[in-house]
Formats: sequence, structure tokens, C-alpha cells
Amino acid sequence: MRVKKERIEKDLKDLARHSADTGGKGITRLPFTPEDEACRKEIIEKFEEAGLKVYTDGIGNIFGRREGANPELPPVMIGSHLDTVINAGIFDGPAGVVAGLEVCRTLNDLSIKTERSIEVANFVIEESTAFGKSCIGSRAIAGVLDYDELAELKDKSGRSLQDAFKEHGVTKKEIEDTRREKGSIDSYIELHIEQSDNLIKAEKPVGIVTAIAAATRFKVTITGQASHSGATPMDERKDALCAAAEIILGIENIAAEEAGKDTVGTVGNVVVKPGAINVVPGEAELAVDLRDINKQDKNRATEKIIGLIDNVGQKRNVRAEYVITASDTPVPASTRVLDTIKEAADTIAIPHLVMHSAAAHDAAYIAEVADMGMIFIRSYGGSHNPDEWAEFEDVAAAVEVLLEAAINLSSAK
Repeated sequence: MRVKKERIEKDLKDLARHSADTGGKGITRLPFTPEDEACRKEIIEKFEEAGLKVYTDGIGNIFGRREGANPELPPVMIGSHLDTVINAGIFDGPAGVVAGLEVCRTLNDLSIKTERSIEVANFVIEESTAFGKSCIGSRAIAGVLDYDELAELKDKSGRSLQDAFKEHGVTKKEIEDTRREKGSIDSYIELHIEQSDNLIKAEKPVGIVTAIAAATRFKVTITGQASHSGATPMDERKDALCAAAEIILGIENIAAEEAGKDTVGTVGNVVVKPGAINVVPGEAELAVDLRDINKQDKNRATEKIIGLIDNVGQKRNVRAEYVITASDTPVPASTRVLDTIKEAADTIAIPHLVMHSAAAHDAAYIAEVADMGMIFIRSYGGSHNPDEWAEFEDVAAAVEVLLEAAINLSSAK
């Protein structure tokens, strides 16, 4: 291999040192925290050590640029994120940034001058953990970030994302100026650990992504009647929680049996009021996450869920209302970039699985302005937990594929 496994491992372990102490296992690095700032500083230092020209855009995305022979051409971009969920592993996000850095260092080692410049990106606030919305930095680049909405996105302390940006000198104009024109980036590749076990089952170290699934999200509010749990007969109850339970199981059935083969549906949060053992619940609130890589299947499942909510409300004599809080469109990989990555893996004989991504990534938004592709690394223990793990041999194999693809894309005039 041309890339250096030991160098990649050191980088990831260096970055993992920047973590809040949550009293649990894993890494916690939320945006605008001292550990986040320290990690950003370290990646800038690593970019500069590799001879990259570093700049930061209006919203705080960091870029390291390796100049090409023809710097006027739109660059090839490689990127991901450094922020994490609470008690995360060391790979989700940072592996993609380190991969881009390693590509540039390897090109330096081999004295390869590419025609196009290569830029390594760290996008801000990819995880929704802190403020409830993901891919903030890449949305800004795509021009689809609503500044006014940022005032409604709040962390656990009640601070809005809009206020957090203001505290760091980021204004509405700077966010708007972050937007890039379509074609200003030639192509974009994101390397990321797989967040499921498809590569483990296939016994392959590398995945090549054909499409990124998108989510439709609902906030469902069920209003019944709070009443005494002992004195209210069963046939006179307006139990909001029982209605919620029926909706939850109905969503599971729609996703599993009535929608597409790749549809998944989750109710990830339930709030019950008043929440006392001796009171029939008068109100319940559900957070619903529906995902698919097929737009038509996702739309069909959405219609069925809406019908389910209405039917349960009528049958149980409760008021069941919903608000769709997000509805994104699945994003296919660019044929040009997808074929380039496949060819790269075949050329250097790295075993791989062609597959889709069920999780969202910055790549889905960068696809608005550039041809997009993704590479997955086999990961054990899933993701978003401290047990996530990728063997460094697998990481290096994926970066080797990335290197070959980046050479081919950046060599085009």
C-alpha cells in the first residue's frame, strides 16, 4: 500500500484525545466546546504540516488545499466532520477528514502533481446531537440552510444555534456567503465507517455507495383526557398513550410490510403527560423518523403513516395531529464518481461491496454543487456508540481506494 496505516492510526488517536469527560466510555465532542476548538486547532496544524493551504469559510468549515498544476480548475474535495455524538467511537467523522489528509501526504511522498487542486474539508455540526439538526456546514455550502430556523434550534441549555453562531462572529450574511455555485467543486468523495453490518456479512473491507437515503420526520401530538386511573372505566377512557402505542406499532408495520424493501421507520422518542402512575395519560408526543433511498417508496410510506394517525385518532376518540418537520430527497451518487471509485478498487484489487447508505451524510448536500461519491469502511459495533471499531487495515484499504480515485479525478483537465 502507498498510504501509511500507522500514520492514519496516529492521526485518529491524536484527534480522539479531544473529548469532554461525560463519565462514560467513548468520545464526546460537541460544537462550540473547548474540546471541539482544540480538535479544530489540531487538524489545522496537521493540514499545515502536510503543506496544505488552510482557510475557513463564513460558517466555520475548515479546508486544507493542495494546489494543483491548474489551480483555476474546480478542485476535487474530500471531507467529513470532527464533531461527535455523546460517547462516540473514534472513527465516525474523523476517519473521513484524516483520509483526505493522508491522500495529500501520500501524493507528497510520491511527488505526484495533480492537474486539479485537492481540498480536504471538515464540515461543522454534522451531528444533530447538540442542536437537533444535522449537516449544518454542508447545508450552508449547498445554500439550503435557513438562517431564521437556526433561532428555533436549541441545545439543552436553551441556547439557540443562531445565538451560538453570533457568539462566534458568524452572521446571516456570512452564512449566506458560504454558499458555493454548482460546478465550483468538480467532485466530492466522503469516506466514512459503515453504520451497519453489511460489510461484515459480506466479509469485505470496503463499501462503494450508490445512493444516500433521506429522512422524513414527524412530530405527532396526541391529546386525550387525563383522568383517574382507578375511577375511569376502560370503555370511557381517552388514553393518549394507548393511541400512541397503536401508532408506534403501525409505523413499524408500514415500514416492514407495506412500503419499499429499503424503508425503515423509527419512533425514537415518546413524551407522556402528566406521567404519573395513577393518571390515565392525557397527552403523548412522538418523534418519528422515516427513511428510504427510493423517493416514491418513502412518499407512499409517508401517506400511510398520515392515514394511520388519522384513523387511530378517530377510533380512540382522541385528537391526533402531526407536523412534518423535515422531508429530504434521497441522493444518488454521481455516475462519474461512482464508476471512478469502482475502477479504483478493481485496479488495486481491494475487495468491495456496492451498496447504499441508510444514514445521512454531508455528501448528500455537497451533491447539490458537485459530483458526489462515498466509500465505506467495514465497522464492528455499529456507530454512534463507544464500541464502534474499524480495523486499521480496513481503514488503510479504504484510503488506498480513495487515493486511486482522487488521482484519477484530479488528473482530468
